[in-house]
Amino acid sequence: MQPSDTGNRYQFTAPISVVSQADESSRSRKISSDELLRLYKAGKRDFRGVDLSKRVLSGVNLKWTNLRRAKLYKTVLVGVNLTEASLSEGDLSQTKLYSTILEGTNLQRVNLNKADLREVNLTNANLTRANLSGVKLQKVNLTGANLTGADLSGADLHKVNLTGAILRGVDWTGAKFRETELTGASLLRPSSLVIQSC
Repeated sequence: MQPSDTGNRYQFTAPISVVSQADESSRSRKISSDELLRLYKAGKRDFRGVDLSKRVLSGVNLKWTNLRRAKLYKTVLVGVNLTEASLSEGDLSQTKLYSTILEGTNLQRVNLNKADLREVNLTNANLTRANLSGVKLQKVNLTGANLTGADLSGADLHKVNLTGAILRGVDWTGAKFRETELTGASLLRPSSLVIQSC
């Protein structure tokens, strides 16, 4: 409380609490697939911290969307275009991503634990320190992607293209490579890496 001089009397006014737009945006709030698409079509691109858990999105365009710290737990994405979007620090655990475009997308520190990715385009994506433990990758394109410090323990990589990918400091404990392309990738092969031919 702060005093203010109004002649011979003092009035006490409570300090004003200022909440920034960034703080408001970071608060998790549930949003339907229809509402997301309606707002996107209206020009909105900032969806930081929204909760899209267990939603289904199919064949939609969400390019350049800011979904930082968004929650997409058990969400299904089919044919979604998320080119150059930001999903950094988001929760995509147990998410199903089929034929989705994540080219140049920011996925730093994202949680993709036990997610299922099939025919996903992650060309030049940033997956620095991402949690990909137990993830299933089938025919996923990770050409030129940055996976520095990512956790791929227990991951199953089937017909994955890692050409030119940055794989320094990756945890490969229990990971399995099956028909995986590693040409030009910066990879220090640890003893825990198991390559299977099928």
